[in-house]
Amino acid sequence: MKTIWRYLKLTGLMMRNCFVRELQFKANFVVRFFTELMWLVMQFIYIGVMYGQTGEIAGWNKWEMIVLMGTNYVIAQLFEALFYDNCVRLTDQIRQGDLDFNLIKPINTQFLVSLRYTDYASVFNSMVGVGVILFALGKMGMAVSFGGAILFGALVLNGVLIYYSILFVLSVWTFWIGRSNNLMELYWQFGQFSRYPGDIYPWFLRKLLWTVIPMLVVSNVPAGLLIHKLEIGGIFYGFALGALFLSFTVWIWKKGLQRYRSASS
Repeated sequence: MKTIWRYLKLTGLMMRNCFVRELQFKANFVVRFFTELMWLVMQFIYIGVMYGQTGEIAGWNKWEMIVLMGTNYVIAQLFEALFYDNCVRLTDQIRQGDLDFNLIKPINTQFLVSLRYTDYASVFNSMVGVGVILFALGKMGMAVSFGGAILFGALVLNGVLIYYSILFVLSVWTFWIGRSNNLMELYWQFGQFSRYPGDIYPWFLRKLLWTVIPMLVVSNVPAGLLIHKLEIGGIFYGFALGALFLSFTVWIWKKGLQRYRSASS
């Protein structure tokens, strides 16, 4: 318990440090916030155009699709807020030998390199996504119980950790290949699959997106919970897969460190 409190306290200090730094560049914060907001507006327009031609797509009506879109937006923004910048920085640290400064600190190195920086513009954007979800649920006349909200939050966190696991693994490949920037672009391509219902994809691709590249677990599972398109087995499967992917990051990080050449070597 003491160790957990220590890590929580350290996380709070790092986030406060980033918040102070963010206040020094207010214009950048505003630009980032409105850029992401415009992307969300474009998604609204896109869905409006699609459902202007049909009432359902793969069994999903307009407002159910907006719940999915909002859920995916919340997860993507929280991931970018907590992990994206850190994973991108990690590739440079490995390649340039700057990882030495983290390895000498008396704390879990994976924790430090994964959570050192926080993007507060993305934090605020995730709140907008929550508003979109509540708006769509209101249009459908659906309410969320307290327990349902807690479970939804846990599934959202699970989706964030799956995103993190995929990008972290792509970053760690720098230990083996020297430069993984192009490989990390795969993250953006994978992420596109999570924006749509799994039922629209062909059988083989759908199976792939539920297992090896679990983009459907990221957003379809929590969104399905809200609109009653999810069975209890899907909840357990989502959490189990998230735990498996997170465990894999720990294993591959340790393997990667064995190959690390510091700046002094």
